[in-house]
Amino acid sequence: MASLCSDSGKRGETYRVISRSKNGKRHTVRLGRVTKKIAETAKRMIESLEAAMAAGHSSDRETAEWVGRLGDEIHGRLARAGLVPPREPALPAIITLRQHLEQFFGSLGKQKPTTARNYARARRLLEEFFGKDKTLESITEGDADAYKRWLLGKFAPASASVDLRRARQFLKAAVRRRLIPVNPFADVPCGPQVNDDRIFYVSVEDIEQVIAACSDEDWRMIFALPRYGGIRFPSEAEDLKWEDVDWENARFTVHEKKVEHHPGRGRRVVPIFESLRPHLERAYRERAPGALYVVPRARGGHNLGTQAKRIVEKAGVKPWPKLFVNMRGSCSDDLQRQGVAEKAINVWIGNTARMRHRHYHSVRPADWEAATGIPAPIPAPSGPVSGIQGPSALHKKRKKPLDVREKAENQYPRQGSNL
Repeated sequence: MASLCSDSGKRGETYRVISRSKNGKRHTVRLGRVTKKIAETAKRMIESLEAAMAAGHSSDRETAEWVGRLGDEIHGRLARAGLVPPREPALPAIITLRQHLEQFFGSLGKQKPTTARNYARARRLLEEFFGKDKTLESITEGDADAYKRWLLGKFAPASASVDLRRARQFLKAAVRRRLIPVNPFADVPCGPQVNDDRIFYVSVEDIEQVIAACSDEDWRMIFALPRYGGIRFPSEAEDLKWEDVDWENARFTVHEKKVEHHPGRGRRVVPIFESLRPHLERAYRERAPGALYVVPRARGGHNLGTQAKRIVEKAGVKPWPKLFVNMRGSCSDDLQRQGVAEKAINVWIGNTARMRHRHYHSVRPADWEAATGIPAPIPAPSGPVSGIQGPSALHKKRKKPLDVREKAENQYPRQGSNL
């Protein structure tokens, strides 16, 4: 049990509480010049701390809240008496953008190379616009709007959206660390991260023409695997081994580096599609003795995009945007149009239906032709129509005439007052 003592002196009446620790040692917690009521409350709370410590339990809610309201000086005296754990020293104030970002990136741990590159780009742009020594508290919602306009003046809307979302993420971390009360980017609309103009369907005719122009099996598989197997290149191709190919069951195992940090992800099993099998079998027959990897060239750590574009041009095909991503997307699009179950495509491609439709699938010229009967140019235009247009000779090329009025009159003849 704790005891309350009072002392009288030049400063007036002061109070102290004498308590005993678990080993029986006496400790004095000086309260200073306070009222007797406050001193008695402190004595009662210290007795509660002693009881909780003796029983090996945490203190009750009322006692815990009382301890939390104590100043550092009185709390330190309780800590020296062994009644509460010492408080951690307060972190130095982080007030500038540079200081916050240094600590934020230091806490992220190991990142994938692409993620680290994207983060570094977003950080560089943020510091370029605001300045490294800009204080966090001085960044306002208006500054965030100005940053968005600045990004849109430099980059495409999809790229600007990515950098704007990163800025929101960085400043949200500052809010969570209670460095600033609100996130100035919280209400800034970021816009879509997809550029539909860069989604392109790679036809089978074009890819076969490109594969025929390749100089060796490595390059043939670099084009065949993403287009006919739907794998990510190069991250999933570089670790694909011949031992991952199950010829008997017509499937192969893909190691998903990009999403391996997500629970339940890290690998997926993909069928050896009929369109992929001849290319994969030929690569297996012509592999070097003792070859371990399906595409050894993908493991060099080099950017193969430039040489891949040269091969496409050599084949007489115009290079398409996002060379490898659109090949993978075209594989997904083909499976969708073939009527394969949505769940199966999600598992084999390694994306949700929402992500595939958003980033991979597009309206093909054949869709326009099927809807209108007119061969659509590539890409099919969808610009505004101005002025009054008369009928053209295009309707003569349609498979079915558009005699809608004549058909309607024959089916629903006008009567009486309807004339």
